[in-house]
Amino acid sequence: MKSVLATLLCLYGLTACVHQGAGDLPAAPAGEQKAALLGSLDPYPVADINLRRTTLVVRDAGASLKLYRDALGFDVVYDQVLTSPGLSTRRGADGQNRSRLVLTQTNSAELGMIGLWQFLDQTPEDLAPPEPADFTPGRIVLLFNTGNLEARFAAAALVPGVTVLGPPAERRYPSPAGDIVVMVSMLVDPDGYTIELNQMIFDPRDLP
Repeated sequence: MKSVLATLLCLYGLTACVHQGAGDLPAAPAGEQKAALLGSLDPYPVADINLRRTTLVVRDAGASLKLYRDALGFDVVYDQVLTSPGLSTRRGADGQNRSRLVLTQTNSAELGMIGLWQFLDQTPEDLAPPEPADFTPGRIVLLFNTGNLEARFAAAALVPGVTVLGPPAERRYPSPAGDIVVMVSMLVDPDGYTIELNQMIFDPRDLP
């Protein structure tokens, strides 16, 4: 599990690897534990906060499950109808704002979960097609790491509503220890969320 999460953390933190050498990292204040460097044996120092789940607002949870559950292999651990009368920005027929919330996970019940949240009293805005993925501020990129990229990508690419931005291709990320080699593919899910689906090939920081 640690190796999977380490890969996710590493790829999202690669900007630091590119722009900072080891000598450029700020020293920790006296008496304060310094966070472990990416690629070290224990890259998860104890903290009082974790990113537990990303919840995606979707048009059709059932359609989204064809991607996240059936193609990518997430397990459904919660699927219930809720009401949210306090959401004053929404205007359901009776103000109850009924919705379906589906929570999915792979290796951990505490980290890396994906939520799918569909409002059932849908407005025209809920039903409108998503805008094209354009990598501008305000958008997100979901990164999933797998040990079987070829099969996962092939399954995801066949899901109705999924757009392929790029098939698996080698990408090299500079680091002080040498190039990190990753096979990377890019897709867009049925609601316009961009997905990077990748597989780690070689990380020189893991060498003894």
